[in-house]
Amino acid sequence: MDKNCCCNIKKNDELIIGEYICYFSHVTEKDIIDAIKSGASTIQQVIKVTGAMESSNCEANNPKGTCCYSDILYVFNKYI
Repeated sequence: MDKNCCCNIKKNDELIIGEYICYFSHVTEKDIIDAIKSGASTIQQVIKVTGAMESSNCEANNPKGTCCYSDILYVFNKYI
């Protein structure tokens, strides 16, 4: 597990992308794409630029009740 992750992620968790990728910081897929287009070349840079994962209150903020890190990583890998 990456040290940036705020929650435990199981490998078999189903990935469903909703309106927001990070519900706490209201980070969208477009925000991640824009960060990549602006030069973010690592997942850590995307998180820093977008402000994603500023809280570890994932169970309350994310409708999936899981950390958004796997969703951020999925979108990052999709566009990098």
